[in-house]
Amino acid sequence: MKRAAALLLLACGGLKSAGSVADKFVDRYYVESDQSGALPLSTGVATLRLQEELRLTVDARRPGGLQIPLRQVRVYYSRKSLSGEGKSRTAVYELDIRPQGGGEIQRGARLDLELQPDGTWRVARFSETQTR
Repeated sequence: MKRAAALLLLACGGLKSAGSVADKFVDRYYVESDQSGALPLSTGVATLRLQEELRLTVDARRPGGLQIPLRQVRVYYSRKSLSGEGKSRTAVYELDIRPQGGGEIQRGARLDLELQPDGTWRVARFSETQTR
């Protein structure tokens, strides 16, 4: 399944640009809360982190699993920079997180991307910071 998703992305040309991969990763991971969807866009430590998050939430995702009410959250983002050269790039994002019922949370996200031997880009590491 993971390989099929990766091949689909590759066929669409979506992995040939570091900025495109970074934006898709932010969409899947932060906006859609979809670790599985972010996996084909990752490598190395980022893949391990996503797999661990999926492992930790497996019971909650099962039908009839934990019945914890989840608050709807909308996440908006803007890429502030994309820098680097050679086989590595760093993308920096500003995240605007708005939980249902009000409030606003500001976070920063940093994605380190690496060029793969096949000419595609993947997120190798990612982290968040509190901005205010």
